[in-house]
Amino acid sequence: MDKYCQHHKIYNGGKSEYYFFTWSIPEVSLINNLSVSTEQFKMLNENTYYASLYGSKDDITFRITSNSGNLKCFVSMIIGSKTLLLSKSLNASSSSYGSFYYYDLIKLSSKDESFQKLKTHPNNTVAFICKVIYPGCVSTGLVKKVGNISKDSLYNLRSLAAVLRNSSESSLKEKVLLRVGEETETVSKAVLCARSPVFAKMFENDMREVKENVVTVTDIKMPVLKVLVSFLYTGKLPSCDFEFLCDLYYASDKYDVSELGQICVGLLIPQISMRNIHRVMKLAFFHNDELLKSTVMALIATNIETWFSTNDWINLINDEPKIAADVLNFFDF
Repeated sequence: MDKYCQHHKIYNGGKSEYYFFTWSIPEVSLINNLSVSTEQFKMLNENTYYASLYGSKDDITFRITSNSGNLKCFVSMIIGSKTLLLSKSLNASSSSYGSFYYYDLIKLSSKDESFQKLKTHPNNTVAFICKVIYPGCVSTGLVKKVGNISKDSLYNLRSLAAVLRNSSESSLKEKVLLRVGEETETVSKAVLCARSPVFAKMFENDMREVKENVVTVTDIKMPVLKVLVSFLYTGKLPSCDFEFLCDLYYASDKYDVSELGQICVGLLIPQISMRNIHRVMKLAFFHNDELLKSTVMALIATNIETWFSTNDWINLINDEPKIAADVLNFFDF
């Protein structure tokens, strides 16, 4: 049976690690003596986990197995990526055997309404959207924290080194002025064009920016633009709060600095909650970010009884009706 699984490690600099994965399995309605598992995913401190799906014509079980007994697990089961079947969370393991702990998040029998709906739904591909939290004490030397030299930072520095090696001395000395209102930031034109395809294309065309070497930015605040520029040079970020990360993600997508965008998403996801989901939802849909979309939908799925009565939902309908329609379509309303 074909299995499609995407796994993302998202480290929080505090006491917890966050992991997020989606698993899509086709033809589940034809289940008969089914037993499939994902690969084993590594966590910090030599911990691991994997997900399994067991089933027959009369029952189905979704389980997470780990050598850690302290996991917190959340899962939403969706048919055909749109119809929410059910959501479940566990703050402790269901059982254990030897050094393994079992988290039975979903157990359905033929008597359950959800099981019957699964069997009769015309689209029999099932998607599991799962978040795993390991609340152990994390060694700060291993955590991917902002400011440390990570693999991503080294990649950025190597890219910068290639720019410096392959550019002429005269081009390296050429400067560009980024202007936001009355404020300006001076940047190496070679670095700007090498690290951002959008800026590179801008200076290839016969535009005013080419003649004046001045770029006026109207939709990004100068502090955010300065951090983006600093990242182009260093591959590192300073400590940023949630709102700043959202603005920085917008800037990274606008100028196609993909490495920065990926880092922003990794830092945003552990902070997403029902208090800020409206902001993240707009980012996810405007920028067509599938990981952010999946995370937002998983959170809504686990709070579906309350979400559609919140002011955020009302504001979403009023401000962004197309996104609201996409949310309703996702849950097959």
